[in-house]
Amino acid sequence: MSKFNKITTGIKVACVVGTAIGGVTATSATAQESTGNATEVIEVKGIRGSLKENINAKRFADGVVDVITAEDVGKFPDKNVADTLSRITGVAVSREFGEGEKITIRGAGPKYNRTLLNGQSVGTADWFILDEANRSFNYTLLPSVIVKGLEVHKSPSASIDEGSLGGTVILNTRRPLELDANTVSLAAEAQYSESSGETDPNLAAMYSWKNEDENIGFMLSAVKQDRNVERQGFEVLGWVEGPDDEFSVPRNIGVPKFVQQRERETLFGTLQYAPSDDLLITFNALSSEVDANNENANLINFAGVSERDENIANATNVVNGAVLASSSAEGRYAYNMINRVSSTKTNQFHLDIDYATDSLAVNFEIGSTEAKGGTYRETSWEYVANGVGYAYDLTGTPTVEVGADPSDGSNFAGGWLWGGSKPTTDEETFAQVDLEFQVDAGPFTAIKTGGKYRQAERTQGRTAFSWHGPQPNGAGDQDNYLAYIFAQCPTMADCGLDGNGSVSIDALANGNLTEQVAQVRSVMEDIAFNGLNGVDAFHFEHDNLAEIWAVEEDIIALYVQGDFSGDGFRGNLGLRYVSTDQTSFGYEYSSDSSGLKTLNGEWLNPSSLEWVSQDNDYAEFLPSFNIAFDLSDDKILRVGAARVMARQNWADISSLETYGSLSGDTANGSRGNPLLKPTIANQFDVSFEWYYGDSSMFSAAYFMKDLNSLRTTTFFTEDRFDQQREVNVPVTFSQPGNGLGGVIEGIELAIQHDFGGYGVSANYTYTDASADAERDPANVGSGLVEGTSDNMLNLTAYYENDTFGARLMYNYRSEWYKGIHSNGDEIYNDEFGQWDASAAYNVTESLSFTLEAVNITDEEVMEYNLDKARIMSLYANGRRFVAGVRYSF
Repeated sequence: MSKFNKITTGIKVACVVGTAIGGVTATSATAQESTGNATEVIEVKGIRGSLKENINAKRFADGVVDVITAEDVGKFPDKNVADTLSRITGVAVSREFGEGEKITIRGAGPKYNRTLLNGQSVGTADWFILDEANRSFNYTLLPSVIVKGLEVHKSPSASIDEGSLGGTVILNTRRPLELDANTVSLAAEAQYSESSGETDPNLAAMYSWKNEDENIGFMLSAVKQDRNVERQGFEVLGWVEGPDDEFSVPRNIGVPKFVQQRERETLFGTLQYAPSDDLLITFNALSSEVDANNENANLINFAGVSERDENIANATNVVNGAVLASSSAEGRYAYNMINRVSSTKTNQFHLDIDYATDSLAVNFEIGSTEAKGGTYRETSWEYVANGVGYAYDLTGTPTVEVGADPSDGSNFAGGWLWGGSKPTTDEETFAQVDLEFQVDAGPFTAIKTGGKYRQAERTQGRTAFSWHGPQPNGAGDQDNYLAYIFAQCPTMADCGLDGNGSVSIDALANGNLTEQVAQVRSVMEDIAFNGLNGVDAFHFEHDNLAEIWAVEEDIIALYVQGDFSGDGFRGNLGLRYVSTDQTSFGYEYSSDSSGLKTLNGEWLNPSSLEWVSQDNDYAEFLPSFNIAFDLSDDKILRVGAARVMARQNWADISSLETYGSLSGDTANGSRGNPLLKPTIANQFDVSFEWYYGDSSMFSAAYFMKDLNSLRTTTFFTEDRFDQQREVNVPVTFSQPGNGLGGVIEGIELAIQHDFGGYGVSANYTYTDASADAERDPANVGSGLVEGTSDNMLNLTAYYENDTFGARLMYNYRSEWYKGIHSNGDEIYNDEFGQWDASAAYNVTESLSFTLEAVNITDEEVMEYNLDKARIMSLYANGRRFVAGVRYSF
C-alpha cells in the first residue's frame, strides 16, 4: 500500500475537512496536513458513525469549521445538499420550488458565499428566466449522492480561496484509492410529490476499482433524477403608490400555476494514479445536464395600473395606506400563458497533483469549468376580458371574484403575443500551486505559500420575438401574423386554445379566480412557430441590446501562511493578496430603434451601435489569524480574526438594463453598475467547544462582521417605448451602488448528545444585522441588510440499531429581507419552519430500504412588502415522499 493510501485511511474522520486542519487549500495537501494529528480511524457507518466523523473533524480543526459526512457510500443525509447545509448552525436556505437552492451563512446572503467542489469553482447557468446572474451556487444542479462530505469554513485562513463574507462551502467527493476494490453502490427510488400528484424515478449507480498494488484506480458515478414540479399560489405583482396621495394599491392580483418537467443526468468520474509513495495524481470530471422546460399560467387584474383611482374610491379596507379590499365595476382581467424551453449544462475538469516528502509538500492544480443554460425559447400569450369587473379582499385568506366566468374562454379576447430567449454562460479556468515546508522555528511547524490564477467570464444574451411586425406580403388576409392569429382565434374558446378544458387552481385563496382555462402548450407553440389554417407562422427576432452583456475577470491571488502549535495551543497566521481586473462589456446604441436590432429583417436597426467596455480593477490584502486553545482534554477555546471580501453579483456589475411590463402609465426597471467595488468586512470569532463524549458535544460562539459597504440603490426615470400601444412609458430604474457599511453580529449555540443507540442535536443562531444608513421606507432598500434572519433553529432526534435507523428533523428561520423585487418593491419572506423525516431498514449488510418525508406539515411560503398586510405571494410547495432501495458491496 502506498504512503498516500495509508494516510488517507488514517484520516477518514479527521480530514473530511481539507483546510480545516491548517490545509494548503480546500483540497490540496490534505494528506500531509493530517499526519501530525494521528487521528484514530473510525469505521462505523450509519447515523452515529457520521456524527462521530463530523465531531472529530470539527474538534481537530484550527478554525471555526462545521462538517457533515455521508453515512455510507452514496448515502448523504438529504437528497438535496442545501437541505443538509440548513442543519448546520448559522446556515439558512431558500426553498423557491420546494427544494433548497441557495444559502445564507451567518447573516451574509447567497451572493456573499462561495461553494466549491473539491476546492474549485463549478460553473452555474440557471435555467429560470427570472433569475439574475449571480455568484451563488444553485444546489439543485448537483445530486447529493456523489458527495462524500461537506465543510463550512466560517473563519478563513490565507490558504482558502477568497470571495465569501459568511463562509466558504467545500463539497468533497469520494476517491477510488480510498475505497475497496470493486466497490459498487446502486440505488433506485420513487419520489411522490403531493403538489403535482406525480411519482418520479431517481436512479444512481457508482463503481470503484483499484489494482492489487493500490496505486491505480478509477471511480464512476451516474445519476438520473426526474421530478415533476408543480407550484400553485397567490400573487400580488407589486404595490403602486401615487405621487399625489398616500395610498398603495396592488398592481396586479393573480393566481398562477407553474408546471415543470425537470430531468437531471449527472456523470462524475475520478481517476487516480500513485506512481510512488510520494506522488499522487488525481483527475476529476463532472458533467451535469438539466432539462427544465416549464410553463406558467396566471390570471391577473390591473388594479394598480389603469384602475388605481377607482380602487381607491371603492376601498373598504385600508391599513397604513395599503388598499386591502376594493372593487372595480369595469376592471379587466387577463390570462398570461407562458411556455418556456429551458435547460442548463455544467461541466468541470480538474487535475490535482500532490507530491509529499517528510519535509516538503507540493500541490499543483489546473482545470476549467463551463456552464451553458437559460431559457432558449419563450412564448407568452395574453387574452383579455375587458370591462368585466372584479372585487378583492386580501385580509386573511385572500378572496377574489371576477365579474365573468374565468373558466369560460369565450370571455377572453385576443390581446398580445410576445416572447424571446435568454441564454447565459459561465466559464472559468484556474491554475494554482501550493508549497508546504516543515520547519522548526519557535512555535511554527509549517510555512505554506502559493498562488492561484483564475480567468472567468459570464455572459448573457437576450432576444425578443415580435409577431406584429410589418410583413410585405401580409399574413393571410391580415397585415401581419399577430393580426391573423387573433382574427382566426378571436377568443380563447377558438382554435383549440381551451382544448384541455378548465382547471381548479389549488391556491391559498378563495373566489372564482381559481377556476381557470387550462393551458394548452402544444397548440400555442404550434400556432406561434409553425402556422395556422394553412398560413405559415412568422415572427421577427431582435437582439434586445440593453440586456446583452459580458463580464470578464482576471484574478491573481498570492498567500503565505504559518502554522504553529505548542503546549495546549495550535493555529495559523497568514496574509492573502488578491488582484482583480474586471471588464464589463455591453452595447452603446442610438434610441431610434427602441433598443432592438432585428436579426431576420430590416425592421428595427439603430443608426449607431458599438460594443463598448468599462474597466474596474482593485486589489486587497486579506490577513487572517486563527488559534485554538486546549483548555483541557475535552474543552477548546477558539479565537479568529480576518479581513474578507466578496465580489459583487455578475448582473450588478454588468451593463444590463431590464424593465417590466409597459402596460400601465409607469413601469419599473433595473440597471447594472460596472464600477461597483467589492464588499469588504473585518470579522472576529470566538467560540467554546466541549467534547464530553465520542458523539456528544456542546458549543457556543460569537461572531462579528464589520462591513465597509452595503448595497445602496439610486433611482432615475427614463422613457421606454411600448410596442403594443405605440407610446412612450416613463420607467423608474434602480441601480446598485456602494453605500455606507454596517455590522452583522450574532451568537451560535449547539448541542449534540448521544444516549447510545439514540440521540438528539439542537442548534440556535441569533443574528443582529444593522446598516449605517438610516432607514427611510420612501427610499427603497435603505437601511436594510439582505438575507438575514434574526432567529434560526434546528432540531434533530435519531434512533439507530444494527438493522434500523430513523431521524426526525425540524428547521426554522424567522422572517428576512430578500432585496428589491423586479417590480421595484422591497420584498420580505415570512418566517418558515419545516419538518422532515427519514428511515432506513437494513435487510442485510448490503441491502437496505429507505423512506423519506419532506415538509411533513405542508408549510406555506409567504412573501410581503413592508408589512405582512401587503402580501406579494403565498405558496404551499406540498409534501414529498421518497421510497427507495440501496444495494452496496
